[in-house]
Amino acid sequence: MSKWSLIVPVAGLCLSPIAAAMQQAQDAQQTEQQQDVETIQVTGSRLKGVDMEGANPVQVFSQEDIVDRGHLTIGSFLRDLPQAATAGTFTTNGNVGGADGAPAGSAGVSLRGLGSSSTLVLVNGRRVNVSSFANGSDSFVNVNNIPMAAIERVDVLTDGASSVYGSDAIAGVINFILRDDYEGHELSLMYGDDTASSDASRVNATYVGGFSTKNSNTTVILDVVKQNALFNSDRPIDVTYESNTFVEIDGTEYAEPYCNDGTAVAGERCDYDYVIQRAIQPDYDNMGATLSHIYRIDDTTEFFAEAMYQQNEGHAYDSGAAFSVTVPADSPMIPDWAKQIDQQDGSEDPIYVDSRFPDRRTQSYTDESIRVLAGLRGEFDYWQWETALAYGKTENEILHTGGFYSVAAVDAATAAGEFNPFNLGRDNSEAVLASLRTLAPRRGESELTSFDFNLSGDLFQLPAGYVKSVFGGEYRTEEIWDNPADIAANNGVFALGASQAAADRDQYAVYGEFHVPLTDTIDTIWALRYDHYSDFGGDTNPKVSIRWRATDDLVLRASASTGFRAPSLNQLGAGTSLSAAYVDCEAGSPYASLCGDNGAALGELELDQETIGNPNLKAENSTAYNTGVSWNITENWQVTADYWRYDHEDIVDIDANTTLDACVAGNAPVVNTIAELNGEFGCVVDGDGDIFYMRTGYFNVGEQTTDGLDINTNYDLDTDAYGQFKLFATATKTFSYERKATEDAEPEDLLGRLSGAAEIARPDFVADFGVQWYQGAIDASLIGHYVSSMGDGDFQWGGNTEVDSWLTWNASFGYQIMDNHKLLLTVSNLLDEEPPYASSPTNGYASSIHDWMGREVGLRYTVNF
Repeated sequence: MSKWSLIVPVAGLCLSPIAAAMQQAQDAQQTEQQQDVETIQVTGSRLKGVDMEGANPVQVFSQEDIVDRGHLTIGSFLRDLPQAATAGTFTTNGNVGGADGAPAGSAGVSLRGLGSSSTLVLVNGRRVNVSSFANGSDSFVNVNNIPMAAIERVDVLTDGASSVYGSDAIAGVINFILRDDYEGHELSLMYGDDTASSDASRVNATYVGGFSTKNSNTTVILDVVKQNALFNSDRPIDVTYESNTFVEIDGTEYAEPYCNDGTAVAGERCDYDYVIQRAIQPDYDNMGATLSHIYRIDDTTEFFAEAMYQQNEGHAYDSGAAFSVTVPADSPMIPDWAKQIDQQDGSEDPIYVDSRFPDRRTQSYTDESIRVLAGLRGEFDYWQWETALAYGKTENEILHTGGFYSVAAVDAATAAGEFNPFNLGRDNSEAVLASLRTLAPRRGESELTSFDFNLSGDLFQLPAGYVKSVFGGEYRTEEIWDNPADIAANNGVFALGASQAAADRDQYAVYGEFHVPLTDTIDTIWALRYDHYSDFGGDTNPKVSIRWRATDDLVLRASASTGFRAPSLNQLGAGTSLSAAYVDCEAGSPYASLCGDNGAALGELELDQETIGNPNLKAENSTAYNTGVSWNITENWQVTADYWRYDHEDIVDIDANTTLDACVAGNAPVVNTIAELNGEFGCVVDGDGDIFYMRTGYFNVGEQTTDGLDINTNYDLDTDAYGQFKLFATATKTFSYERKATEDAEPEDLLGRLSGAAEIARPDFVADFGVQWYQGAIDASLIGHYVSSMGDGDFQWGGNTEVDSWLTWNASFGYQIMDNHKLLLTVSNLLDEEPPYASSPTNGYASSIHDWMGREVGLRYTVNF
C-alpha cells in the first residue's frame, strides 16, 4: 500500500473530534509502518517497499550463526557453505609459496563451481575492488579483507543477478552487511588451538563502539588476529607422489648416496618428498578498522559514510625449489663417488645435476586495503532516492624471503666452484646460499572508483496494487597492475616466473526494475540492465521472476535471466605466471608421446606451466533458471526447495589440456628449449623426450552446464522445561556438471570427482545440519558438515579410484556469566576426523575440499558495557 492509498480514502470525510484524533493516530502509525517497509532492501533486488518474502532464493546468516558453527574466518564459513563447497572456492589453507596455488594470504568464494570470477561479492550492496593478483584464471575479491568482527550478516543469493548488479553475478551474489547504528561498547577476546602436539594457535581481539548524538551515530570496529602456521609435517600425511633428483654422468643417471639409504627408484633417481614441507595453514597477522557514520540532516534526508582499512601480513610455504646445473669437470665440488664414475671412461667430463635447494621456499606477503564511501539518501513526495561515491584500493606485496635463487647467480657460482649442487645443496654454508638468493619483490595494485544513484517509488496503480519501480545508474573506473622484479619477469629465478602487466577501463550502466502485481496472489518482478565497457563493448541483460502465493504459507516462485562476465583485467593484461603441472605417462595416456624414458618409468611427470594473458578475450555469457517453493508448514517449521540450472558459454580459462592436445596433434610446437617457442603456446621436452615446460594462456575455451537442487529447512521447538531448540538442515544436490573445452569438443562430465592438474573437487552432494539450544543463560550447538564421496582424480595412484565421504562435527557451548559477560567455547572437527585418502593429489588428500587441521578448540570472552 502506498502513501497515496493511505491518504486518499480519508480525505474529505467529516469526523468527530475524538474520531478525528483516533484517525490521525492511526494514520501516523500506518505511515510510520509504511516508511519502515520502504527502507527495506534485500539482496537480489533494488526495489524498496515490496514484501519480498519468498521472491528470491536468499539465505541469511548472522555473525552469531557463523561463530556458533565453529568458524574462525569468513573463508572457512564460505568453504563449508553447500552452494560454495565446490570448484573455485579457496582459503589460505593449502596455499603454497612459489607460483602454485592461490595468491598468498588470500581467500575467495565460488558459487555452483562456476569460479570466483562468476560470483559477485558486495559490501553493503556495493562492489569492492578485486585483488591485484588473480587465482589462476579467476579474478576474485579477497574476503580476508573483510573482518568477521565487522559483519552483521551475510546474504547469499543463489540465482543469476547480472540484470540487477551487472558483471560477475552469473552464479549469484555474496553480500556482506556490516554492523552499524550500534550503541554502547563491546570487547571480545578469543584464543584457540588444535588439540594435537603442534602449535596452530590463534589469538583474536575485537572492540566495537557506538557513539550517538541526537541526529547521528558512529560505529567503530577494531579487530586484531594472529595465527600460527601448521605444516604437513605436523600430520601423518600419506604422500602419494614424490618428485625425484638425479646426477647424470657420461649420459647415465645415478642416485646420490643421500637418498633412500642408498636405494634408488626407477631411472636411478632419488625420491624427494616436497609435500611434507608445505603448510596446511600458514601463519598471519591481520589488523583492521571499520567505521560507519549516519547523520540525519532533516526529516527526509540522511548522510551516510563508510570506511574500512585492513592490513594482512603473513607467509606461504613450499618445498625447496628444483634446479639443474652443469658442473665443470674440474670443479672442486664434485664428490669422490662421482669423480670415480666420471673417470671410468678415461676422461673427465662435465656432470649434470638435477636436484633441489636445501631450504623451504617462503613468501612473505603484505596485503593492505582501504575502502571509503560517502552518500546521501532521502525522499520527496512518495519517492526515495540514494546516491554515493566510493573509492577502494588494494596494495599487495610479495617478497621471496627464503628458498628463491637467482638462476644466473647459481650458474656463475657453480662454474666458479663456489656452489656445491650435490647432496641437495646442504654442504654449502649459509653465507654462500644467502649470496645466491633473491627477494624478487612482486607488487600489485587494484583501484576502483564508483558513483551510483537510484530513484524508487510507485509508477501507477493496477487493480491488484501499485507498480513499484527503481531506476538507476552507475559509473566506475578500474585499474590493476602487477609489477614483479625484472629478475622474475625474465625467468631469472628458479621455480618462479612473472612479467609486468597493467590494464584499466571505464564502465557505465543504467538499469530499471519493476514489481508488477497481477492479482492479489500473483506478482512479477522485471529487471533490465545495460552495461558498457571501454575495452570490449556493451551487454544487455534481462530478468523476469514470478511469485504465486498459493496460500498464506505457501509460495511458488520461478525466474529466468541472462548474465555476463566481462573479462577481468588480470586476464586481459596478465603477464607470465609460472606454476606446476602434471602429465599422466601411463601406457595408453593421450599424452604418452610427451613422456620419455623417465616418464614411462615413473608413470607421471611434473613440469613448469607458463601462463600469459590475452587482450582479445570477449565476455562470458550465461542463462540462469530457478524454480522453487517456500512453505511455512507450521508456524515453527519452514521449508524451501529450489531447482536451478546454469548454461555458461564463452568461458575464459586456462586450459592446459588444450595446449597439450595441440602438442600431441602437431598443431603446437614441441621443441627442446624455451627460446625455440618464439612466444607461441607449446611444449618443451628434454633430451630424453620428457616434457618439462609448457606455455599456455587464457582463452574463451567453451561452455559448461550445471543443474541441481537446494533444500533448506528450519524448525523451532519451544519447551517450558528444556528450553528452545532450533533445528536446521541445508543441502545442495548437483545433478550434472558438464564442460566442453572447445565448441567442437565432446562434453566432459566433471561432477563427483577430482579433475585437472590442480585436482579440483566437485562433490555431487554437500549438506550442513544441526541443532542450536537455548536455555536461560546457556546456549549450545552441534553442527554436522557432510561431503559426499568422489571419484579419485586424473592421476590415480596405487589402484585407488574413490575418495570416501567426509562427515565432521562442530560444537559450541555458551554461558552468559552475567548480563554483560559471556563465555563461548567452540570446537571444530569435534571427533578429530582425518580427511579421506585421495591418491591423485600428491599430498594424499583433496585439499580443495577437505583439510588436515584436525580438532580445534576456541574460547571467546565477550563483555558489553
